Amino acid sequence: MKVMNKFAQVVFAVVAFSVAQVGFAAGKTLIEMDGASPKAGMASAWKKVKDGEYEFTLDPSAEVKKGVAVTPAAVKSSLESKLGTTHGVKVTAKGANAVDVTYTCAEPDFLQQIAKTKIREGSQELALESSTSEGGIRANPGGRDPATGEIKGAVVGTKGDVLTVKVTKNLAGGTVKDGDVVKVKAPGFKGKTIFFQPGKLEGGVWSTKAVSDH
Repeated sequence: MKVMNKFAQVVFAVVAFSVAQVGFAAGKTLIEMDGASPKAGMASAWKKVKDGEYEFTLDPSAEVKKGVAVTPAAVKSSLESKLGTTHGVKVTAKGANAVDVTYTCAEPDFLQQIAKTKIREGSQELALESSTSEGGIRANPGGRDPATGEIKGAVVGTKGDVLTVKVTKNLAGGTVKDGDVVKVKAPGFKGKTIFFQPGKLEGGVWSTKAVSDH
């Protein structure tokens, strides 16, 4: 499913993801792996800067969805959200068509993981994979800790577009504490574990800036 976030109004649309809906010119991931060797994906070139750091040049013809070219922002959003906590991945833009990626895990593991992590449009949407595995994340849905700015919780009830969530870990700050039961507006969400970035609290219900089930 795909969750949309629009300025000044949180509107979510749930859609089935398919290759037909997304136009990739050079692959769905930043690179692909041929055994232990990287090959071009959405990046046309790459180089190892030093241990724990790679630079990737993006293919200007690669698209995150039809008519939308891949950008450093999309790479940053996708890689950091999937691999930031587990592999220490951080992405820095280097101009319009290149990114610098640092990591704290072993280099072979880093290359394998980014070859499994699909690049989504980062500025306006947070895409959620509905079926296939990305780096093993979907094999253990909800197994990670929340990223900075997120709250993790267990969905204990649903009424219309509003979820009742028991907070298990809060890295978003504010007044919400671990163990609190809160209400979260997330139309179409079907997961049992939720990660969300809280927006405004209105009438006892939190709007969300972004929401995920993994």
